Amino acid sequence: MRADTLLNFTGNIKASPCIIDLPSGGLNVDLGQKILASSLAEAGSSTDWKPFSIVLSQCPASTTVATMTVNGTADDVETSMYANAGSASQVQIEVKSKAGATLGNAAQMQQNVDAASRGTTFDLLARVYSAQGKATPGTIVGTMQVTFTYQ
Repeated sequence: MRADTLLNFTGNIKASPCIIDLPSGGLNVDLGQKILASSLAEAGSSTDWKPFSIVLSQCPASTTVATMTVNGTADDVETSMYANAGSASQVQIEVKSKAGATLGNAAQMQQNVDAASRGTTFDLLARVYSAQGKATPGTIVGTMQVTFTYQ
């Protein structure tokens, strides 16, 4: 007795990763060490934006687009912002692209990879925000995980 069997093979080859130019242990963004609680007393008040960048370099020549996905603990009050895990209360951590797009939990940002330099820079901004006002003194601590995919 003989039986014919059809085998199907599938796969997907993806671009190799770019080099993420960050210090070992991650990038630390200092939102301010001398923020006065009185400056966050009113609902909707915030600190000045603090710029920071994530640089991708040495991307394979075939990589044309890098997509960054950010994840972290969303704030209960302002879900498009990150929760403060420090001891200060009534504050959130707000992150945006330099162009103004909000980068809350699970947000994505795409950028073209420059063919000549084989890299790209994600320019970002962060600040302390108080949705409800009445911020209390204490520490501001937050973590944001960044994942890259390439095309």
